[in-house]
Order: sequence, then structure tokens, then C-alpha cells
Amino acid sequence: MADLVMVGAGPQALTLSCLLLQKRSRLQRRLRIVDPSGRWLSRWQRQMKRYEIPWLRSPSPHHL
Repeated sequence: MADLVMVGAGPQALTLSCLLLQKRSRLQRRLRIVDPSGRWLSRWQRQMKRYEIPWLRSPSPHHL
């Protein structure tokens, strides 16, 4: 059983899940992320490749 379910494994979900787990590590086994791809950031990586963007120039807290 999950206490928290997030739909989507994009940048926002990754950021939110990292912040939640830092604050409440006990959620580690109770957090579920649902995404059709089954992987973190799959759409993000595909779009970055499509637009030929090898990296972002923003500081890391703003982009993964």
C-alpha cells in the first residue's frame, strides 16, 4: 500500500520526491511513482535529444 502516489516521472516529480524523501525518509517504502515509460525523465531526455540540447546552462537546483 502507498501513502503517496505521483503520476508522471518528469523533472517536477523527481524534484518533489527527492524533497519529500529528504524531509521524511520513512516515506521511502510508501511512495509510488506511476509513469507509462517505467523510467525517470524518459520524455525529458527524448525531448532534449530531439532539440539537440546537450545540457542546460541553468544552475543545477533549477534543472536536473
